[in-house]
Amino acid sequence: MVSNNLNPNLTKFLLIFTFLLLLILFLNQNKNHKSARLKTATDSKKDQVKKKEEVKEKEKEKEKEKEKENDNVPNDDKIEEKDDDPKDGNEEGEGEKSKEEEKDKEQEEDNKIDLVYTWAGIVKTMSSNIRYNYELQFSLRSAHKYLPWVNKIYILINPDTEYPYWLKKDYSDKIILYDRCKLFDNPDHCPTRNTFAIFAGVHKIQGLSNKFILIDDDVFFNQPVTQDYFFTKDSRLKVTEVRIPVKIYKDDEFKEFNYPEYRWAKCSHRPKPMRKDLIVKFHEAYPGYAELVQSHLRRYKDLSEEFSLIYYEFFHQKRWTEPVGGQEAAFFQIPHKHPEDITKEFEDIYTIFTTQNVKCFNCNDDFSSKPEIYEKQRKVLWNFYNKLYPETPDYEIPNPDHEKHF
Repeated sequence: MVSNNLNPNLTKFLLIFTFLLLLILFLNQNKNHKSARLKTATDSKKDQVKKKEEVKEKEKEKEKEKEKENDNVPNDDKIEEKDDDPKDGNEEGEGEKSKEEEKDKEQEEDNKIDLVYTWAGIVKTMSSNIRYNYELQFSLRSAHKYLPWVNKIYILINPDTEYPYWLKKDYSDKIILYDRCKLFDNPDHCPTRNTFAIFAGVHKIQGLSNKFILIDDDVFFNQPVTQDYFFTKDSRLKVTEVRIPVKIYKDDEFKEFNYPEYRWAKCSHRPKPMRKDLIVKFHEAYPGYAELVQSHLRRYKDLSEEFSLIYYEFFHQKRWTEPVGGQEAAFFQIPHKHPEDITKEFEDIYTIFTTQNVKCFNCNDDFSSKPEIYEKQRKVLWNFYNKLYPETPDYEIPNPDHEKHF
């Protein structure tokens, strides 16, 4: 009874054991397969990495071989090969650089402004039109002090003019004494004492900057002045005072001569901004003007200083000027009438110049025609100018004998 009961249990146990054993064997076998596949995949990746490294090594070897070959190629051939490369942008880059340099050069030239004087020289005479009262020496000092940006200074003289005794000759690249007769087409019209005739050819000065300032030797600067005092940002000319049209000639004079009808009546004896290219346009429009004016070896009749400003009338018509009011101009005209003793007068003027807004001024020679009175007045002028401009510039000969030349 007992054995019959055990047999079924034993059989059941054996079946379960067999099943578990088979399951364990199956799982182990499956695990081995996964390990094998993983190993195969790993080995495959390693092989791929190895192959890539081998390819890179081969490429490096090829590059080294090419470099060795290139080392054996002549330099000229290398340059030609590089220039023929369409991807090379050096030529384009150099072109842009060249344009920038050219633009910078044009801007640099446009920023240059020269100063142009007309000067009769040191003339021993009592004529107030040409006698010397130290004007040029101290006008140059004023420009040196207050216009340090000026490029070059041209002094237009007759060829027989004596060299200024106080001016060093080794500064001739900065301060240039220029033969005014070179500005005349007709040599019979020079030497000349006619300032207007000189102005008619001023644009012919060799080496002159396009923008320049025309100035008389009896005009002085009293405060720092910048370029925009004379020119606008678009290079138009700033003309001081209000335009007041006044006829240049009487109606019965020079009827056949074509010229602008009016002159400017409030710009005399002031620094005048000019442009060469605009003056050229004037002479193209009025080709007979220069010959007419330069044929007069002295100023024609009683025409005043404004004759030269026939240029401004033409510029005004073309809208090349910009009017500037008196306050901005800050110009001072020293009175034309003086007492015999001018000591107190010039002490008061000095006070005005050192306490008020005066950028520039004119001191015309309206002094005495009597030698003994004039000599006293000239000494007062010397002290006045020296108080305003006491520093001796490098271009001057220190402590020259002034009285020796009078």
